[in-house]
Amino acid sequence: MGLIYTGAKCRDCYRCVRICNLKAIRMNSTGTKGKLHAQVIDELCVHCGQCILACPQLAKRPVSDLKQVQQLISEGTPVVAVVAASFISALPLKNPDLVPTLLQELGFAEVQETSIGAGMVTKKYLELGFNKPMLISYCPVIVNLIERHYPELIPMLAPVVSPMVAQGRVIKSINPYAKVVYIGPCAAKRDEAQLLGLHDTVDYFLGFNELWNWVQNKGIDVDNLSPSGFHNFSPCHNRIYPVEGGMIWTVADELREAGENFITMSGLDNCIEFIKHLSNHEIINPPKLMELWACKGGCINGPLSLCLEESLFMRQRKLLEYYNSSGECVFEIDEFKLPEIPLTRDFTNRKVTLPIPTEAEIKDILARTGKHTPAQEFNCGNCGYDSCRDKAVAVYQGKAEVEMCIPYMRKRAESMSNLVISAMPNAIVVVGKNLDILEINPAAEKLFQCSAPEVVGQRILALMPANNFLKVIQSGEMVNTTGTYRNWASLPGRLSSL
Repeated sequence: MGLIYTGAKCRDCYRCVRICNLKAIRMNSTGTKGKLHAQVIDELCVHCGQCILACPQLAKRPVSDLKQVQQLISEGTPVVAVVAASFISALPLKNPDLVPTLLQELGFAEVQETSIGAGMVTKKYLELGFNKPMLISYCPVIVNLIERHYPELIPMLAPVVSPMVAQGRVIKSINPYAKVVYIGPCAAKRDEAQLLGLHDTVDYFLGFNELWNWVQNKGIDVDNLSPSGFHNFSPCHNRIYPVEGGMIWTVADELREAGENFITMSGLDNCIEFIKHLSNHEIINPPKLMELWACKGGCINGPLSLCLEESLFMRQRKLLEYYNSSGECVFEIDEFKLPEIPLTRDFTNRKVTLPIPTEAEIKDILARTGKHTPAQEFNCGNCGYDSCRDKAVAVYQGKAEVEMCIPYMRKRAESMSNLVISAMPNAIVVVGKNLDILEINPAAEKLFQCSAPEVVGQRILALMPANNFLKVIQSGEMVNTTGTYRNWASLPGRLSSL
């Protein structure tokens, strides 16, 4: 199972398919008794988490480590919490300094924030210098995007770990027996340590949403807690990392001195567009430092955050105000004695090449939904794909089913309904709210001695009194009654235009 899975609540609405920039979601009916069910294709997914936010049934969930963390704490194992700096705008607390107290209430032995790791990472970037264009590599979604979809750009990725990994290594080097739990807003962080073999860093992961559910389930009265400090010192300038442009800001002086240009960009759709240009060599002289964030506005907009109903501007402002209120830093990263730890990393080409259908195969799939000419391709997007051809390719690749075409299925259902009505031995007359006849089956034609073209469009009074029909329209309730119309053939206005 991958990092994001779909629960039983899935109602095959295709919203997750529509929202996924990389179409890394498969709709199939395997094991679901013929019902379509969404499945994340892990080898294509970059774990941006947007499908989690988009699912109206709350059926998409990331894999959770909460039970393992709670078990460790209950056994008395020393567990260190490493909190992403975006906690300031991600948790519904009146004072961000309540976070260390809150986590100690839950049983964590130590509570640290990622500022030390961020400072070490910044130093590493400065050591690398600005001799060639570099893509900043601490957003795991962007790393996944390049490794899985644009591996030709791997040489541009800066070979530097993220602040989370650096912080975890500092803790493990000081106390090898400690268990480290990273708490943050990002669904992709589990990739970074567990899937890439960096097991000397972070052991478990919790989203801010999981943390808050834990607090509520334990019944902690947050309002009666007192603020406290983190167990590690916190270089103030590194607290700005979670905001778009945060890392660039920390090296801005060096960039200006070197006379180099840079770019910062957020939002997965914007980043994909930029990366496509970069991959196609359409950008001449790329910036020497390129900071890309999958989440719009940076980590403060991560999918596992709370407070997402607040505007992005207000969440940015909250973090910047906290940063400005921190006062002058007592320590700098150079002055604080830290263990020597490796800060470099490698990247892997993880691209999966999907089969591409021929034109004849695409036409065959389109024909299965009644699309024999381009004029019959509505490109309505209800299936989650931009065009009927895109959806046909997805069907060929096993990511979609023919039945996902809503106009086709509606037409098919209407056709089936017409067949059933036509075959019924009982007389059936379908009437609209205005008492006009919409449909009449052969049995009714025989009973009333008329033909459908004669009566469709006329009022029901052309065939029988309308009293019971009016009762249904006015009350909205079903009427089950039996009536005898001995003189129906002589009813005034029968078969005339009313």
